[in-house]
Amino acid sequence: MAPMKASFRATALVLAGVFFAIFSVEFLAEWWRLGMPSAGEMSWADVNNAKLVDVLSPMARGYNNILAMLIATIGLAIPLTANMHTPKLIDMFFRDRVNQLVLVFMAFGAANVLWVDYIIGPKFAPVWAFRVAVWGALAGWAILVPYFFYVVRFLDPSNILGRLHDETTRIVDDVASGKLGTEEGQAAAHERLYQMGTIILKALDRADRSVALEGLWAVKRTLDHHGTHKPTMPAAWFKVDRGDFVGLSSDAIELLNEDKSWFEMKAMTQMFLAYQHALSKTADVVSSVSDANRVIAVAAAARGDDKVVELSLRYFNNFLREAIKRKDVHAVYDVFYQYRLLAHDLRARPDTLRSIARGFHYYGDVARSAGLDFVEDMAAFDLGFVVRRAYDEKSPMARAVLDEELAISHVRKGVFAPLIVKAKLILGAYFLQTGRAAEAALVRADLAGVAPDALASAERGLLAAERSFFEVTARQVNFEYVAPERREHLQAFVRSLAPAAA
Repeated sequence: MAPMKASFRATALVLAGVFFAIFSVEFLAEWWRLGMPSAGEMSWADVNNAKLVDVLSPMARGYNNILAMLIATIGLAIPLTANMHTPKLIDMFFRDRVNQLVLVFMAFGAANVLWVDYIIGPKFAPVWAFRVAVWGALAGWAILVPYFFYVVRFLDPSNILGRLHDETTRIVDDVASGKLGTEEGQAAAHERLYQMGTIILKALDRADRSVALEGLWAVKRTLDHHGTHKPTMPAAWFKVDRGDFVGLSSDAIELLNEDKSWFEMKAMTQMFLAYQHALSKTADVVSSVSDANRVIAVAAAARGDDKVVELSLRYFNNFLREAIKRKDVHAVYDVFYQYRLLAHDLRARPDTLRSIARGFHYYGDVARSAGLDFVEDMAAFDLGFVVRRAYDEKSPMARAVLDEELAISHVRKGVFAPLIVKAKLILGAYFLQTGRAAEAALVRADLAGVAPDALASAERGLLAAERSFFEVTARQVNFEYVAPERREHLQAFVRSLAPAAA
């Protein structure tokens, strides 16, 4: 909102300067042309006071028309916009200092002109009051155009989100510094997070993706700000009850209090609701929600906030469950990718790496049960990527992650699943290439029962796969692509499987 106020002030000053310059040139030209008369010669005061009334009367009518126009505009635009975005917009509008000052100034100016008009008498010429009324009217007209611009920008949902973000961060700052009580701060933060969530949901209802994405990022930035102040927040800030989270059990509330994560829970719940809403409406927002969730987890890990990292992982699992339930393969595809990136970003955290590996395995099984075989295939490839990164980083959880990959069955209803076989072959080739004979033996033992013709078909498919997938996708790189330097190791690994298969 600061840029909006600065723009309003700058525009008002420029217009006032333009008005002053033009009127001054106009006056000085006529004053010089008429022989530079004195102030007394130019004034009607004490000569014909009725003329002063004649000057102020049309000015009063014009001022009243401006005030009526402002009130009508505000009375129509604000409720209509509030119905589109958030009902709290009306309260936000009237709490804004610029709106308060302009409306009061306009009302005062209109009343002042009428008052000065009234007190002028045949032998009473309030010259200074007359000048204040005239200059006040000119100032009112000067700020009219920039104020209309300001109102229009105020109603922009991007600016509403920016204001909600600023207000929430200010609440956190005030609670941290002791200027605001914890209970009052919690209530205010709850309300603003709800408002941000409402704007996102209503934007999705209208398929307004840009506003939805801005809302998600506003929630993410709010969480970042809260995270930096979390160590200095008073202990009472982290205590909530069922009134703050209607529907949660007492045990769930107790866990929130122990983990000190109610703020993150509230914010990420708004993101999850947006995710559910976007599944059937805007696919690109789905990937943006999972991306924002990943960035939140990475930032929390950098701060050492393990509980928020765990919360982020649980929401990733919620995303997967929801997408599988709706049989939305594309959504799973996006979430798996962000899950995989998160494993790469947090590869130095063994417990997190293992949790992600379990998630791939578990939700692959869930998808298979739901009839989404391709989802399990994706899980095998993405988990294979996680395995390779774990071994590259010499993670203590590398073997546990490998076990999760090998636990994914490559047999469905008595038939070999070709893509899962390919994922494991790529992994075996990687182990041969990096000189990890023991791990290669584990993969070999897992694939021992695969028929030779299935192995040969998988090998041909992998060697023929191009790097770029033949359709446009979010990832674009083909799952089955094997880098040239690894192909001879792939062939050697397949040859080593042939005796066992035979």
